[in-house]
Amino acid sequence: MRNQLLAGFVFLILLGCGNSDDSIVPERKDLIQTVYASGKVYPLDYVKIASKTNGCINQVFVKLGDTVFKGQALLTIESANSDVSVNIANEQLQYNEAVNHTRTMQLESAWQDVLAAASKYTLDSLNRQRYKNLLSEDITTRANFDQAQTQADQSWRILQKSKSNYDQLKLKLSTDVSLAKQQVQFQQNNKSDNTIRAPFSGRIYEVPIRPGQFITSGVQAFGLGASQLFEAWLDIDETDIGMISRGQQVLISLEAYPEKPILTTVREIEPSLTPGNKTVIIKTDLPTNELVYFCGMSAEANITVSIQKNVWVIPAEYVDDASMITQKDGTKKKVQTGMRNKGFVEIISGVDASTVLIKP
Repeated sequence: MRNQLLAGFVFLILLGCGNSDDSIVPERKDLIQTVYASGKVYPLDYVKIASKTNGCINQVFVKLGDTVFKGQALLTIESANSDVSVNIANEQLQYNEAVNHTRTMQLESAWQDVLAAASKYTLDSLNRQRYKNLLSEDITTRANFDQAQTQADQSWRILQKSKSNYDQLKLKLSTDVSLAKQQVQFQQNNKSDNTIRAPFSGRIYEVPIRPGQFITSGVQAFGLGASQLFEAWLDIDETDIGMISRGQQVLISLEAYPEKPILTTVREIEPSLTPGNKTVIIKTDLPTNELVYFCGMSAEANITVSIQKNVWVIPAEYVDDASMITQKDGTKKKVQTGMRNKGFVEIISGVDASTVLIKP
């Protein structure tokens, strides 16, 4: 477990550390437990902007350090395929609009067919009913009634078919142009991907591309973040993340400013592990009025996860893994231990100020 445990601000050397027999006695001290983390400094809201298309970079409009505004064009990508796709979509739309003019007349004709079929079915239905009444009075034959019934059924099928033809033509008339318009919009949106724009106002921190370079979808083109505000991204080992919570104090040391420690707090804990290294990223704010920050600065930190006030402590080397201590006369005694840090162990019970210990 990558865990550094510090002993508060300063622990005095315990009594007897300089004696020839290395004997000591327990002392009451404040014991502080911390978790070690390392990471980088990034501007607030830092994002890597990637290309959404493939093509040759035509122009790059910004350089490192530039301040940009939301929606500003950062680069353009030349892609002949996108231009061709837009032209094809526009031509298809024009074709469908022309065809729909003809289909409008066809739709009117289809509606007239529906009206004619409905009129014919009405007439045949009345004729069937007339023959049914005549048959009931034995004035006509069964064959005449069956012929009227057959004619009515045929008229019904013709009516339903004409309605279906009308509905299908109407649907096609309404959808073909709509789909063609959507295809034009889709291709125009794809073409707009040839221009990468700033998603928000900020400062350019990375420009890993150059004009003339071929770029593919998903490849980073820029690093963008806030102009003035910075934060630290710290990696916490998976085994330690359970001890971390928002608001805990964090003491950060930047490699660029080793003599100027920064005291801040845990602001955010990401909800998932970083793939590959089994760590969780936590984020802390950095003061803006003291130091000059650069994107990617190295940082190390200790996060205070627990403080025990005025407890009995002894150096860690004076207690073994089984919580046994060795008294000055050589006898061993089991004690109840509590919190540990890099150099000291809390003794909950089993010792007092008169207990003289030697290294086991």
